[in-house]
Amino acid sequence: MIRKNLYILFLLASVYSFAQVNLYSEVNTKEARVNNPFVFTVVLEIFGEDLAMETPIKLPDLSKFDFAVSSEQSTFIDPVKKIRINQIVCQVSLDPKQAGSLRVGSALVKVNGKVYKTEPIDIIVKEPEKKALATVNNLSKNMYVNMQVADRDVYKNEPVIAVLKAFSRNISGFRHLEPAKFEHTKNFVIRSIANVDESIEETDNDFSSQVVAMFVIVPKTVGVLDIPPAEVPLSNHKNMLTSNKVKINVKKLPEGAPESFNNAVGKFEAKIELIDKNKENFEINKAFNVAVKIKGNGNLSPSILPKILPSSDYETFEPKIINNSIATTEGIEGEVEAQYVIIPKKRGDIRISTENFSYFDPKQEKYIEIGSKFLVLNAVNAQDIANAKSTLQKVNEYTNNVLEKVDSPVMSTQKLKIKEHKSFNWLGIFGNLLIIAFGAIVFIYFNKRRKEKRKSELEKKTVAHQPIINIEETEELLRNKKKFDTDSYFNYLHNRLNGEDASQFFQAFEELKTDVDQYCQDHYSSTFSEYLKANFGLSIYEKYNQLITEVNIEKFSPFSTKEKQAEILDDIKEVYKLL
Repeated sequence: MIRKNLYILFLLASVYSFAQVNLYSEVNTKEARVNNPFVFTVVLEIFGEDLAMETPIKLPDLSKFDFAVSSEQSTFIDPVKKIRINQIVCQVSLDPKQAGSLRVGSALVKVNGKVYKTEPIDIIVKEPEKKALATVNNLSKNMYVNMQVADRDVYKNEPVIAVLKAFSRNISGFRHLEPAKFEHTKNFVIRSIANVDESIEETDNDFSSQVVAMFVIVPKTVGVLDIPPAEVPLSNHKNMLTSNKVKINVKKLPEGAPESFNNAVGKFEAKIELIDKNKENFEINKAFNVAVKIKGNGNLSPSILPKILPSSDYETFEPKIINNSIATTEGIEGEVEAQYVIIPKKRGDIRISTENFSYFDPKQEKYIEIGSKFLVLNAVNAQDIANAKSTLQKVNEYTNNVLEKVDSPVMSTQKLKIKEHKSFNWLGIFGNLLIIAFGAIVFIYFNKRRKEKRKSELEKKTVAHQPIINIEETEELLRNKKKFDTDSYFNYLHNRLNGEDASQFFQAFEELKTDVDQYCQDHYSSTFSEYLKANFGLSIYEKYNQLITEVNIEKFSPFSTKEKQAEILDDIKEVYKLL
């Protein structure tokens, strides 16, 4: 009998632990003012599938407030208890009509025949401030931000798109918002999406809404996680709007992952290729460059790149990483690249292979194995290269070596010596000097007259053919005269590139960078990078920063090539021609 009773007790305890209802409410402040809304939030959580909500959430009497209601419902699975959680969040913006001590009553809901209610909350309402509602100091009381996540049930390392919306009673309040940011957290990798649609939308209540930011969030751990609230500073940097937290369920990846799996989640392509595409001969102990690339969409980052396998046939060094990925509404897209320096160590065919690569596709919910990528090259020695040359090539090479290394013959000369016992004819010398001086004076006089005549004719011709322009055209001409002459710098960089000393090319670029920054400071009161960010967006700004990084890396690289410098010159022209 005792054993039977214990069994019943344990059964009831398990049912209670797996089937329960949580209903609670809260406000963002307990001290409010008239005409300054605050937020009243009601949260209902139903654990298990045996509980059914028989009535919707009934809000308390709000006759003493002007209010606007918004709600959101989500369902996810608790990975620990393996039970379903149905969550309903109801947010109400309450604007007190009168000052004094007010009470926000209890919210009610009926689940499986039982009524649940929240505790009432007392609020102290003060008289309204005399300042206008549109001042920056009161914006935080007339605005709020809400974070929404499209998919709350994802796999580990699967990107999630979060949308941050601002709601305001006054449309002018949106211009006081600064860029949103998150506090650092170890459970997520968060990247901001550039160029979001910031159009203002009208809602059913008194609030207008605007998307102020979008983020790609990659969860790094498993379980029910809280995405931390986003913070949106106001222009005075004293007040700040804070969004709500969002719960997401992060699932474990399925069993049976390949040994080569390195936490890549999404859809990717892998390849290995030569950077020096025009290189014909791969000589022993002479370095060349190879790139390993991953392209696709997902949690794209340098950490998922497969490495080149070590071999006795060649020697490798730590690669240079190039990250060309951007955050979009589809996840993290683009390409990441690892550039290796390879030095062959033996003659004959060498096989350069990467590690096996695989990824998990969340749409198909299965692992995709790409395998290893490889290059097969033929390494030769100096004798092989010499034997492959034609007779004409050998003659040209020998001739060039002779011209470079052998000194040219010097013609013999004799010094003019004055014989002894022979005197100078001083009268003849002075006479010749006078004739030369007189001829020089006459030449200078007539040459000066000819130049003045040509100058006057040219001025007359210019005045005769010069069109009459208006004030707007004159101002345009003056502005064009003040434009920065990038073409002369590009020509100078091209000449430095063709020179023998590679450092002169990078020195010329530093001069260009300094002069452009000074020009932007004089004309726009900002640096060139700030000018690009303000006029062309974050993508061009990030491309400029990447260009500076490539220049600094290539400047100190022991294996800098003309081809790589030419690519950098093309990138320089593409960025600086925007000025």
